[in-house]
Amino acid sequence: MYRSLFQESGRFFKANLHNHSTFSDGKDTPEEIKKIYRAGGYDIVAFTDHNVIVPHPELTDEHFLALTGTEYDFNAPDDGRPYSFRKTYHMLLIAPEENPEAYPYANPSYVWGDARKHIQPYYEGNALHDYSIRSVNTMIQEAHEMGFLTVYCHPAWSQQHYPDYCGLKGADYVEVHNSGCVTEGYLLDHNDHVFSDLLSLGQFPAPAATDDGHQMLNYCGGWTMVKADRLDYKTVFDSLKRKEVYASWGPAITELAYDPERMRLLVESPDAVSVYLSTERRHAEVIHRAPEWKHGFFEFDLAQYISDTLEYSSDMTPYVRVTLADEKGRKAFSRAYRVSELLRD
Repeated sequence: MYRSLFQESGRFFKANLHNHSTFSDGKDTPEEIKKIYRAGGYDIVAFTDHNVIVPHPELTDEHFLALTGTEYDFNAPDDGRPYSFRKTYHMLLIAPEENPEAYPYANPSYVWGDARKHIQPYYEGNALHDYSIRSVNTMIQEAHEMGFLTVYCHPAWSQQHYPDYCGLKGADYVEVHNSGCVTEGYLLDHNDHVFSDLLSLGQFPAPAATDDGHQMLNYCGGWTMVKADRLDYKTVFDSLKRKEVYASWGPAITELAYDPERMRLLVESPDAVSVYLSTERRHAEVIHRAPEWKHGFFEFDLAQYISDTLEYSSDMTPYVRVTLADEKGRKAFSRAYRVSELLRD
């Protein structure tokens, strides 16, 4: 019998977890952003203005949830050249409650631009936001201690390559799509290579498709679908923490389930034409949807993969994940499910 890999109850809510408003360097007010995203079918927007945490509880209603967050940057030193020459780490923080009164890894001196107008009295600290993986990992650790979630952002735009992110520890999510960066031409912020690399290093972030919206051109291009029982702050945050999600800029995943007796993985999607199975080793498969199929069900036989996993040791944590493509080439990514999750009772 198939058992859903998503939580059984609730429904999927459409979320943009990365957006900027006039409270930092965005072109639109939070109220305008809500109106645009509601028209685009979104239920959730995280307001992540640069280096300040500005809650917007006035925007939340029975049909819309405003998540509270910020985006930290860790810039390479200014050497006199334009900013385009400088590497940077950008990390989102999503607050565990609507109105937090403390900042992880705080230092208000790093606030820039219009965000300076919104520095709260309780924003105190002298944490060093230097360009180093040590600082980023320390921030992630402190954020987790305070209950925040963290997202590793747009590595291509940030001029990040494998040596820069291979030491990243504990990020909850990694962007596999960033509409703002893609519209600027950064195609490597439009695939899963960093996600795959981090999995190979024993890190298990979930994928996020975001807009990083600063203006209309960036909006409603990618989304993270969050399965939750209700559209309220705690319930949605808890689902994000458990990674009850998938990321997409096209096809939907209406079900992802595993049958432990037959060792089969079921993927249901009404609009996918191809589904790709990936694992931590040289075991992969693709199923292309035949034109006569009336329903979008894709079934993978994992019996040999599971058998080999149990018989032989591996240098990497065994996992399976799927990538979906629709007829326009748009994609969706599941998170990676450890084999131990598939085998649990």
